[in-house]
This record gives sequence, C-alpha cells and structure tokens, in this order.
Amino acid sequence: MTTFSTGEEFRIPISQFDFSKWDFPAERIWLHKPDAEITWKICTFVPLIAFGLYGNIIMVYLIVANRSLRTPTNMIIANMAVADLLTLAICPAMFMLNDFYQNYQLGCVGCKLEGFLVVVFLITAVLNLSAVSYDRLTAIVLPRETRLTMRGAQIVVVSTWISGILLASPLAFYRSYKVRIWKNFTERYCKENTAVLPKYWYVLITILVWLPLGIMLICYIAIFYKLDRYEKRLRSRENPLTVSYKRSVAKTLFIVVVVFAALRLPFTILVVLREKYYDEDISVGSGMQLFWYISQYLMFLNAAVNPLIYGFNNENFRRAYNQISWVRRCRETTKLRKESDPSDHCCYCAFMKKGKAAVKNAEEPKQPKTAEVESTELSTESYPTTKTTERIRDEPGDSLVPDIEADGFI
Repeated sequence: MTTFSTGEEFRIPISQFDFSKWDFPAERIWLHKPDAEITWKICTFVPLIAFGLYGNIIMVYLIVANRSLRTPTNMIIANMAVADLLTLAICPAMFMLNDFYQNYQLGCVGCKLEGFLVVVFLITAVLNLSAVSYDRLTAIVLPRETRLTMRGAQIVVVSTWISGILLASPLAFYRSYKVRIWKNFTERYCKENTAVLPKYWYVLITILVWLPLGIMLICYIAIFYKLDRYEKRLRSRENPLTVSYKRSVAKTLFIVVVVFAALRLPFTILVVLREKYYDEDISVGSGMQLFWYISQYLMFLNAAVNPLIYGFNNENFRRAYNQISWVRRCRETTKLRKESDPSDHCCYCAFMKKGKAAVKNAEEPKQPKTAEVESTELSTESYPTTKTTERIRDEPGDSLVPDIEADGFI
C-alpha cells in the first residue's frame, strides 16, 4: 500500500493522510499550458479532424448510396470507416482537454469512458482492417475457396465491435477519478491501477499493432508471391500482355504496410516508456510530453488516412465519388471559371499565361504523335484487352486479372 512519510518513525497510508494541512508545491502548479502551445496544437488537430471526418463520411455515404459498392468487403470497409469516424469525432477533443490542463477536466464518468472509447474504436478499426487483408488473400491467392458473403460480413462487423468492447473493458474497470484537497490547491486526476494496467497495455499494443501488422504482412506477401508466379506464367507463353499489376500491387502493399507501421509503432514505444515511469517514479519531462502528443496524433492520423488507402485507392470508389452531384458541379464550375472569367486575375498572371501559351504553340507540331503513342501504350500496359483476358482464362488458375478488375485491389 502506498504510504506518506513526514519523518523516519511516522508512516501512514496515503489514502488516510490529510492533505488539507499541507501546501501543494507552488512550482508544480501550472493550471493550463501556455496559450501559444494550446493554439499550435489546436491548429494541427483541426485540419486532421476535418480531413478525416470528410473522408470517412464520404466512404460510408458512397457504400450506402451505391448498390454496386455494397459488396461484403466494402461492408467491412464501411464498418472500419464508422470506427475511424467516431475516433476522430470524439477522441481528439478528450485528448486535448487532458493535454492542455493540469487537473483532469472530464470528471468521474469521463475517467471511466475516455480510454475505454478510444480503445474500442481503435480495436474495431484494426480488426476490420485485418479482415479486409484476409479477404484480399482469399480473393486472389485462394480463388476456389469460399469468398466472404454478405452474411459473413455482417458477422464480422458485429464480432469486431463485441471484441473491441470486451478487450477495452479493463480501462473502464481499472481507472478511477481522484480528488485531493490541499491547503492551496485542489488536485483532480484520473488514476490507473498500476498493478494491472501496465501489463494490460502490452496486450493492447499486440492487438492494435503487432497482430494486424503480422496478418497484413502474411496476407500481402502471399498475394505478391501469387502475382509473381502469374507474371512468370504469362512470360513463358510469350504473351504480348505486359503485366503491370505486379508493380502497382507492390506499390499499394508497400504503402499500406509502411503507413500502418510508421503511424502505429511510436505508440508501442510510448507504452514501454509508460511502464518505466510507473516503476521508477520518474517525473515526466517536456520531451516525454511531446512524444506522448506525437504518438497519439499519429494514431488519429491513421484513422484519417484510412479512407485514402482503402477507399480512394480503388477505381470503383473514385468513379462513384466523381459521380456525386455536388462534386460534379464543383468541378464544372471551377473549369468554367478558369475558361470564361479573364477578369479574375492580375496583369502579371495574364502575362505569364500568354508566355506559356506561346511556348505550347511552338512545341505543338512535335506532340500529337507522341501523345497518341503514349496513350496507346498506357492503355495496353495498364489493362488487358478482352481477347487477351479470354486467352488467359483458358487454363485453370488463370482468372487472376479478371478477379482484380472486378473487385479492385485494396
């Protein structure tokens, strides 16, 4: 039991000590962070929150509004977008309140719910992300296996939320709101059970970081190996089709894994450092506070960029997004404004545009043929023709390209 000592022979439990007779150290009273620090932190969070909310709302809207996008895989992606949406709508505000003020501002209910909600949303998102990785594996590497059905997707969605709630529950049970009344200061804080939660955080980072990262690596290495064999089979037939899928898929896999690792690994380092501070009773310095802020910020950034990686990286999502009425109107309005409003620019801008037009006209005779050739080469390299695809599908196991084309690659 923690004790408080005022002399060599006088030791009593800290829970029974009367702090109202003692002054809280004046040099440790700061109430809130400097206004400049609060301002720059808010300025870094507001664009992140706005960008993430927009992206995740659009993802959910596209899947709900377009029947063609309501596939089992996209239902899991929509569920991940909902978890990310709730993460960005609720958690950054609570995080900033804790960071800005010395005393805990959320009270008893907030102490129980704050960490619990953050972890529920994060675990739900990463479990859905793992499910998407496995679904891509079955779609490309194991095409004869039973694909995920809509019923299966519904089970996955419900299971991820139940798992998130159960795995996050220790943060609701083992945190408590404390108030200490000193002679010159009233101290309010949210205290974690240091006998249980430091070990629990290791379990948590395994679920939030290492488990999904391992699943992604295994699934995507298997997918890349399958594409490598597929490319070699085409080359052995002297097929005129230039396989560009392997290169584009490799690029996508690299982005997915590297972004996830880069944005999640600092959080694992933070957890290790937290236990060090618990065990050795070291005061938290400014460097640790900054690292704590950065690691949390990167976790929220991951929730904001997921729509780009798992949604707009897919041609079907981009096409559906461009068909939204207000998006189409904005594009048309912008285009018309640029073409028909010569008054909305300065003399210098007009001079520069004339200069560019003159250079373009001088180079025009050399461009048409090159542009046409490049366009033809791009179209033949990027997408197989129907005739070529039919030849590829003549043999068992050769339906890889049509599968990728049908579902898009995530």
